[in-house]
Amino acid sequence: MDSPVVRRIGQAVERQHLSAFVTAGTGASLVLHGDAGTGNSDLLDHAIDLAVRNGHTVVRAIGVEAERELPYAGLHQFLYPLQPYAERLDARDRAVFDAAFGQQVETPPSIMTLGIAVLNLLSATASDRPLLLVLDNGHWFDDASADVCGFVGRRLSGSSVKLLIALRADIGSRFDSSALPELRATGISPPDTLPGPLMLTWQERRIAELAAGGLTNKEIGGLLYLSPRTVSSHLYRIFPKLGITTRAALRDALDGQREATGA
Repeated sequence: MDSPVVRRIGQAVERQHLSAFVTAGTGASLVLHGDAGTGNSDLLDHAIDLAVRNGHTVVRAIGVEAERELPYAGLHQFLYPLQPYAERLDARDRAVFDAAFGQQVETPPSIMTLGIAVLNLLSATASDRPLLLVLDNGHWFDDASADVCGFVGRRLSGSSVKLLIALRADIGSRFDSSALPELRATGISPPDTLPGPLMLTWQERRIAELAAGGLTNKEIGGLLYLSPRTVSSHLYRIFPKLGITTRAALRDALDGQREATGA
């Protein structure tokens, strides 16, 4: 017998987090991690529907594996619908975009220079109404585009722009070390419906402790001689064991499990 009820119950917490994210009164970014079959697409659709109902402009881009080696291909797809707003930018910002996207024979701009130009474009777009940028299959974004998106995502506070990025947890991505807030799409029941606490392995506990301390996947990997992708995979298994969906909840979850087990 299929278990759609379990999946829906499991997504309830994640939908609540996404609803709070979309309806928040300030700009923010969020990375949604989930393996195949955990309902990432459903959660993105939920966020988009809610954003539209709340008067947001929504731009959705989808990472393409065939373009992963093309610098700025992902960013071009993301920003293309916003071209009409580029007229509100000064000549310097427009020249940055021309250089990045090959319309002029110049050295490509730095991540910071391009990131600032993108922030200015997003600000111009969101001056009319709030903006939600949705990046599906972000693990296929080229590294240069992912770096710019990470730069932008860390600077949205106080704006009317939100950036939502969906990744496959089992595929390594440049976003793994972006230091953006994370939400795990586990597709399981809340912890009070599970048969009992699930114990972490020694390595999982070490990774969880480091992540709870604020270290990025890249920093954790450097300490434990693991790749950021391996760290991300461990965290993907850790979250459902602890009954949580966000990195911010790790500390309380670890303390709670320690009290329950006497460890």
